Amino acid sequence: MGAAARLSLKVRHYEVDAYGHVNHANYVHYLETARIEALEAVGLSLAEMRRQGYLIVAVDLSVKYHAPARLGDTLDIVTYVRELRGARSAWAQEIREATSQRLVVTAEVTGAFMTESGRPVRLPAVFRDRLSPLHVPAARPTANDARTTSPPAPDPHSTDRAEADRPSGKTRPWCFCRGGVPRRALRRERRSGD
Repeated sequence: MGAAARLSLKVRHYEVDAYGHVNHANYVHYLETARIEALEAVGLSLAEMRRQGYLIVAVDLSVKYHAPARLGDTLDIVTYVRELRGARSAWAQEIREATSQRLVVTAEVTGAFMTESGRPVRLPAVFRDRLSPLHVPAARPTANDARTTSPPAPDPHSTDRAEADRPSGKTRPWCFCRGGVPRRALRRERRSGD
């Protein structure tokens, strides 16, 4: 079992917005930088992967903002690989303010391994071996921090309206992928039928 990769960055003046804290988009850059540095630390640079005909691209990113970071703060970024399966890798990351260890951001990223032509491909064994120092299957960076634990998001396809209407998740009174019809279209249909 592996361990987390760690990276420290200092907030620069051009990363701060009109409210005096780091603009939300910059956290995505911090997270990407930490993943690239983690790969390089285990001898798997993006350039090396590309030389061998492989790419790793982010296909899903979920970021939760817990507290603002401000100009001059030093941020510690922790990066784990939670899962390696087929062409997919699941990463968990957190950003904390270095002095107080205040949780700033948590993120989950899904990466896909692809050929240069864009076709998904199973992770080659040599890459899997190199990633093993970062592979912590059961780890979630915030698992030990009860203040950041939140209930799971509701299933948007659920027929249980109480679950789907919880304020902690998205509400979806219909769903195209399950053959649903938007309420607006139903209202129009009813009006035109009168």
